[in-house]
Amino acid sequence: MTTVDRRYDLSHQEFIEKYQNTGTPVILENATDAWGRDKMFTPDFFRKNFGDRTTTFATEQYSISEILDLTEKSTLENPAPYPVKFNILKQLPELLSYFDPLHMNLCTPNWLKAKALKNKLSNGMDLHIGGVGNAYEIHKDTYHVHAWLIQLYGEKEIIVFPREQQELMYPGKSGLLASRSPINIMNPDYEKYPNFKNATPIKSIIKAGEVFYIPSGVWHTTKAYGQNISTIMDQMNSTNFKAWRNDVYSYKAYYDKKRAMIDYLAASCICAGCKIADKIGIKIE
Repeated sequence: MTTVDRRYDLSHQEFIEKYQNTGTPVILENATDAWGRDKMFTPDFFRKNFGDRTTTFATEQYSISEILDLTEKSTLENPAPYPVKFNILKQLPELLSYFDPLHMNLCTPNWLKAKALKNKLSNGMDLHIGGVGNAYEIHKDTYHVHAWLIQLYGEKEIIVFPREQQELMYPGKSGLLASRSPINIMNPDYEKYPNFKNATPIKSIIKAGEVFYIPSGVWHTTKAYGQNISTIMDQMNSTNFKAWRNDVYSYKAYYDKKRAMIDYLAASCICAGCKIADKIGIKIE
């Protein structure tokens, strides 16, 4: 893989066969059309409807209006605080009515929508507001979920790395650190991390209304060159549940092996039920 496909009007069947089953990233150019073409998630929209909602970042509390002001003025020399996350499910639940259907007719089946997993084990959905100079850490998503990065406003650069280059990311040895890289994508320290020179990042720009599908286990990061707003939806189903279940155990085992085994068995039972539901046509949403 040297580039990421851009697809328009991709059917669910082709998405599953060509991208999800093969672990291949793809940009979905019009997936959010399923929500209606008149959706305009501008800074003014968020100021008007959610401007007073607050969250905490690095011991400081910020409102959405404050973060919009800061990211609008953000520069490479003086970047806005990032990533300041607003939990949509808990802090902005009204926003979900604009994302209907949430799965966009593509992100399905999604076993994370099972009632037993509500708001648990990476079943969150955050609003990200960024500006010039903002970049995320290099990582692969915790619990090996599939990630759907939905660009609501502005543009963002998404950088992915081929799966076989994991060791070039210098991941941590255990727990959550195993899914995180210490390398600063804005200014890599090649003396400290010399093998990163051999990495072959694949870069793409996504615009408002586009969705970047990042399969389970793919290392990636983002860069912003202007004010932008996005959200991420997680997915787990038969294509990644074994890796998800293993993370359920390994993350907890770092602190408590007995509890980790209990969680592993519970995850196995939940997934078995979801698998049966898929086979008999019961939708988990």
